[in-house]
Amino acid sequence: MDKYMYRYISVRILYSPNRFQRQNGSTIIEAIVAMFVLSFGVLVLMLAQITAVHTSVNAANQGEVTRAVQNYIELMNSQPRISLQETKDASKNKIFFLKKDFSNFNNKNCSVLLNINLTNAKVKSCVIEDGQITVTWWGQILNKDDKNDDKDLNDKNLFSYSLTAGQS
Repeated sequence: MDKYMYRYISVRILYSPNRFQRQNGSTIIEAIVAMFVLSFGVLVLMLAQITAVHTSVNAANQGEVTRAVQNYIELMNSQPRISLQETKDASKNKIFFLKKDFSNFNNKNCSVLLNINLTNAKVKSCVIEDGQITVTWWGQILNKDDKNDDKDLNDKNLFSYSLTAGQS
């Protein structure tokens, strides 16, 4: 080390009016302040990691709901009720067409039917009505005692996915 660098690292402490003693290193106060700064830095990194995990779990849950709904839509498209419908045009010509009816799949609580398995979350509602499946679920539950009632989260952490069968 050169003499100028040594001057910035060492600290002179006055013990008596005429005696100086050179201290190499840091004082206890400096060490405590450094530990607090380091611990707050680690805390910030932990919070960033929790946010990243929270986001990825919610994305995985969205993928799970999408998969379940699309699989059930395929089943619905393969087994609809088909009826022959008739209409007339302006020239009074009869036009026949096939109509798909998905009313036999109507269900007010379809989460078990769709086999939706979410990670740290619960399905709020799952409805099949006239060929349209709508699933609403809560975001990731961070607290094991969280009941995810409407009054607790006020719909701030709510996700929804909807898909209609029979669209061409």
